[in-house]
Amino acid sequence: MEYPKRHSLAQSEHIVAGAIDDNMVYPLLVWAWSLAHTAQQSFRIVIGFLDGELKVSHRELLGKVLTELSISHNFLELGQDERFIRQGHISPTTFAKFLLADALGEAHVWIDVDTAASPGWDDIFAEISSAQKSISLVVADRGAPGQERKASTEAKHSLRFNAGVLGWPKRKRKEWSQMLTTIGIVDTQEQALFNTLYGDELKIIDESYNTLTYRYDSFAGMTLPKITHYAGAHKPWHLPRRFRKLCVAHQCPWSVWFVAERGLLAELRGSSLTSEVLRLKKKALRSGHVRFSRDHSGLLFLRALGSMGLAGWAIIGIAKPMRSLIPRGTHPLH
Repeated sequence: MEYPKRHSLAQSEHIVAGAIDDNMVYPLLVWAWSLAHTAQQSFRIVIGFLDGELKVSHRELLGKVLTELSISHNFLELGQDERFIRQGHISPTTFAKFLLADALGEAHVWIDVDTAASPGWDDIFAEISSAQKSISLVVADRGAPGQERKASTEAKHSLRFNAGVLGWPKRKRKEWSQMLTTIGIVDTQEQALFNTLYGDELKIIDESYNTLTYRYDSFAGMTLPKITHYAGAHKPWHLPRRFRKLCVAHQCPWSVWFVAERGLLAELRGSSLTSEVLRLKKKALRSGHVRFSRDHSGLLFLRALGSMGLAGWAIIGIAKPMRSLIPRGTHPLH
């Protein structure tokens, strides 16, 4: 697939919110580029970050690159809270979506930064504006129950929706702080909190607005999701470029991200910022927190590939019979 040429956007402006820490600087650039190059409506990106979680140098570099790309944006520093805990690969920054929703107040869409957009994603603005007054949140369908992976922590708790894409109408927000204290420590705490607070006041839209890649081994023969969500510990940017052709040939969900990354780097070619962006790309290969558990098996595998250089092809050959142990749709063992 190839991304289309960027549209000449209308004057009306919508808001896309996301949040990052220092581990997600490079992915944010690919995320923002994919949104901008598939949108037919103008929008502004609000980038939230928790106090102390995003270096000034990273903010300055992101600002320069996004300005170079003519992507409207601003940064919003958010308060820390000791209840914003790390759970596996999920950082405290995931709670920023509550803080941003309160701070913005107006209608907007939250989109996790571990996603890539395809044409049609910005139709969600119409879904938000047309929500009835009884609706507090617009979310994507989780898909048929039969598609759910047993390996998914969310499935164990039968959460009604994944909070990776959230359409916020201009409504009074739910009071979440007391509820966060009340529910105590549970798996996928931020997801559980969203489902508890908003589960009865939802507008459910098509799954394509938040397609979770662990559901799919390949997108071959499918219409691309409007928003492809790389949920899980291991991400497309963790896979060294030399091994990507296997994913691309299989049309695995990561291929969508690789195309967006290629477009970003092509647009920056010749810019004075290119070397700094390539430095971020290299650093992103080893980003993330590793645990020795099944849900981190894919990340451990990719770390091994990256450490072995070309000898990683031998690892791929040996590991193929064991590919069922690694979450599908997200690795080169096809």
